[in-house]
Amino acid sequence: MDMPAKRHPSLPRPIQGEMKLENSNRLFAEAQRLVPGATQSLMKRPEMFSPGSFPVFLARGQGALVEDVDGQQYIDYISGLGATMLGHQHPAIVDTLRQNIEGGVIHSLPTPVEVTAAKTLIDLIPGAEMARFFKTGADATSAAVRLARYITKKERIITVGYNGWHDHFMFDTPGIPAALASLTTRMPLFTEPDEAALLTAIEQNGKQLALVLLSVPYNRSLTREFLQKVRETCTAHEVLFVLDEVVTGFRLALGGVQEFYGVKADFVCLSKALASGMPLSAVAGPTKHLSKLNDLQVSTTFGGELLTLAVCEAVLKEYRERPCIEHIANMGRRLREGINAKAELAGSSLRVIGYDAIPFFRFAKDPAEHAKRMQPFQGAMARRGVLLRRDVNFITAAHTPEQIDYTIDMAAEALRTLSAN
Repeated sequence: MDMPAKRHPSLPRPIQGEMKLENSNRLFAEAQRLVPGATQSLMKRPEMFSPGSFPVFLARGQGALVEDVDGQQYIDYISGLGATMLGHQHPAIVDTLRQNIEGGVIHSLPTPVEVTAAKTLIDLIPGAEMARFFKTGADATSAAVRLARYITKKERIITVGYNGWHDHFMFDTPGIPAALASLTTRMPLFTEPDEAALLTAIEQNGKQLALVLLSVPYNRSLTREFLQKVRETCTAHEVLFVLDEVVTGFRLALGGVQEFYGVKADFVCLSKALASGMPLSAVAGPTKHLSKLNDLQVSTTFGGELLTLAVCEAVLKEYRERPCIEHIANMGRRLREGINAKAELAGSSLRVIGYDAIPFFRFAKDPAEHAKRMQPFQGAMARRGVLLRRDVNFITAAHTPEQIDYTIDMAAEALRTLSAN
């Protein structure tokens, strides 16, 4: 009798029989009674995935594998919404926490790690001479907006991409004073024609603009020439050019978008990969700008929390000394090329596009049509041990070639099954 093929240790255990969701569904029912929205992030709600064929709650993770509360394993491309760049339970993080826990979590006065972590970060970010720490990406981008308004003595802002949930970014959502809408212009960069519109908006409104806060789109790669034109147009109109690198920081290059494209920002906002999953964000830039934060009421109790700052130092050392960023790009390229080849053979419109480190899955350009077709694909992939977001996904340093190849094969199988149905 033939022996069954041995499963590679980095691959998920096959799901036997029907997918089990009993514990996930029970916890979700309880969460709906106790937690507004059932969880802390809109992007983690069940409706963002494939309800009924996708786990709702995870229990644990190791490397690029996670396990749900019903005991099923998956290769994880959600990656803490992009935060866990080193993967789950990376030794550099776990060991740092163990070594530092006895020193306390937060103290009544500043601690040395605030200085050493800032120095470590500044050494990596082009143009940075000072850094200030916060806890979430929205903290950092909001501090950047206040700082830019103070420096320029102007109030209006242009934002590109999602920059956080605070009022000046989400001015057109419930619960925000209508007056704030006049201060913010949100502009897309999803298509090439959007580029000219952004440049025109800066030129026409420069006298009132404090900053352009730009997060690069994930569905397409911008060019250095365009970003340099944004830089030059901002400079010509005395508008600060600020990069929101909450997502892209350390993923595209060690020095972020500035290094990747060779373009200089006035300062940058960072989070997510900054401490590879521990809650931390920062604004970093030259002294002439960052020193002015000292004049402002920008303050946070937990910005100096010891454990996360110690982890930040350890994580940045990993990025600097090991080929994490190169590995992530290589794995992302392997995933993109593999899935696109399989999709083409299957006659499917699915394509993986954008930056290799941040693969963007797209069935159709129309968002509604894409969501309609992506949702059953997400469910089919989960049934095969792969967790995907609906659009942008995240490769980590823990993803292995075997996991990437398994994902490609499962995508081909899922597309065939969905086509047959």
